[in-house]
Amino acid sequence: MIMENKVPMKRMVNRIIFECDIVLLAIDARDPETTRNRFLEKYTIEKNKKLIYVLNKSDLVPKEILEKWKAKFKKENPDSSVVFMSAKEKLGTSILRDEIKIYLSIKNIKHGKVGIVGYPNVGKSSIINALTGRRSAKSGLTAGLTVGEQWVKLTKDIKLLDSPGIIEPKDEDELVISGALRYEKAKNILFPAIKILQRIQSFDKTILKEYYNLEFEEEITENDISKIGSKLNFLSKDNEIDLDRTSKSIIRDFQNGKLNYYRINIRKYEQKRTKNIDFITKHLEKFPYIDDANLVISHLEGINSLGEINTKPVIGMKKLDDAVVLISFSEKSQDSGRKKVETLARENKIEIYSLGGGKIGKHRIYIGVGQKAD
Repeated sequence: MIMENKVPMKRMVNRIIFECDIVLLAIDARDPETTRNRFLEKYTIEKNKKLIYVLNKSDLVPKEILEKWKAKFKKENPDSSVVFMSAKEKLGTSILRDEIKIYLSIKNIKHGKVGIVGYPNVGKSSIINALTGRRSAKSGLTAGLTVGEQWVKLTKDIKLLDSPGIIEPKDEDELVISGALRYEKAKNILFPAIKILQRIQSFDKTILKEYYNLEFEEEITENDISKIGSKLNFLSKDNEIDLDRTSKSIIRDFQNGKLNYYRINIRKYEQKRTKNIDFITKHLEKFPYIDDANLVISHLEGINSLGEINTKPVIGMKKLDDAVVLISFSEKSQDSGRKKVETLARENKIEIYSLGGGKIGKHRIYIGVGQKAD
């Protein structure tokens, strides 16, 4: 299946680069190394086009880590730009629009064309919608390059190519690392595990040392997998280090976010307890507008029993229909409720697309509505 789509998709991406003045490379900020494409970056620059790295979902990553990635990208491609963005939360949209306008102005390009490319599930469509202010780019379009490609008006003089500019993973290792291919079905899982460790080691040499309490060389090898297996006591029946089991553990910890490019205070997260919010969500089971946090709050404001209930501050989440609803109830301030909802969303990898706060009787309520991140 991969081989069938490989040629046309590559051709489409190349045409986007050829046609546009600016290329936005959409990257998942939680895992930039896996979701970038060095060949495409080099090709864009060779064609004398402006490359802008758009680190989407940046609200889920510490700012100091984002800055380290920015420095890394700029060092490798000095003429590129890096923008931190959360398309779902509409954060960074103005900065990205300004970056586009500034470049076109400097180059004296009156009618600019912008294309966006990236791996599946990094949020290309969300970035387009955030930039254009449309939920779906169906109106005000002119014909594009091929079927499935449409020009969207970004400003009077700037057009954005709404296109399936999908970069496909280069090999099986990348599919395993990204989770697109289950490691149980991979021919070899040792190599993806080594790649994960090498990328983290190259980014920050202290992460692996602290995570496994082991010393690692600059270059990660099979020997390092053996050291980790020994440390974890992963032994086969003949008392040899079980490299497959160790590799699976590394891949699983990376995909779960435990092993990452930055430290996560697992103990702190484990101490946070969510509470049962059924006493609130039972009033939403037949509510038709669950995707809009403010409409949810307006509905709940009419429930007199909620306003009169005696309770300590509660924070929790529940899946309703296709959405995940996160609720902070009876906090001292709206800001405190918002922070708790956003923290709970980050910890559970929920992408929030609607937020709202209000008051029900004597209780402040803050609600986030989202979905599990891809």
